[in-house]
Amino acid sequence: MRIAIAQIAMHWTTAENLAAIERAIDVASDAGAKVCCFSELAITGFHREIAREAKREGVEAALDSIRVRAARRSIAVTVGAPAITQDDQRFIAHYLIDERGTIAAEVHKRGLTGAEETFFSRGQARPVGRLQGMRCSSVICREVEDWAHIKAELPPGAVDLIVLPGALRQDPDKPRSDPPPYVEDIRRLAGTARAWVVHTNWPNALTRPEESVHGGGSNVVSPDGELMFRLPMQKAGLGVFDVGERAYDWIDEH
Repeated sequence: MRIAIAQIAMHWTTAENLAAIERAIDVASDAGAKVCCFSELAITGFHREIAREAKREGVEAALDSIRVRAARRSIAVTVGAPAITQDDQRFIAHYLIDERGTIAAEVHKRGLTGAEETFFSRGQARPVGRLQGMRCSSVICREVEDWAHIKAELPPGAVDLIVLPGALRQDPDKPRSDPPPYVEDIRRLAGTARAWVVHTNWPNALTRPEESVHGGGSNVVSPDGELMFRLPMQKAGLGVFDVGERAYDWIDEH
């Protein structure tokens, strides 16, 4: 299986992000990828203007456009966006869209930060969907630290692939390390779930641009917890790889 990690730059508007997502899907497909993974809240961006962009009509229209492109390209897509109910309850969701353009699973983030809880509600379940024949689910950003819930929801053998979208950063109050401590959390997740983990990290930050120094560095970890490779830090582009290989092709975002 060939997979693309879309470590593409975040923009302020849904329209800009959608255009970048659709370009990345085309590039990934042309590079032979069968799955293309995007980060947390990829459709709207994850920034201080989220309330402006998190409108049901605009988000749903963007999702529909991505689903059409996925079906046209026969590529599965994992992409983050706000999920907004009819009664205006909002969730940080990650959508698993299969190669026919069908939403195979919609995972709502449970592990919210205090700031996120002022706008979003906590999720209650972690569904599994099939992408290109693989059983897949999502663990969203800092949820990777919430070990008790994840271990119960994704026991060994439950899934083949876990996508981990986020904006993971090293704690600025702790000594710098390479790789950063969150990589050990990802390795533990993969080893315990006995599943491949594909992490997609935002390469830039908009609300606090200085945090871009910690951006990028997306990871791929094998089911035995081995770190296969990390993508470049602070760089926007696509990493395309064959599952099981320690090398990847890097395509700069244009």
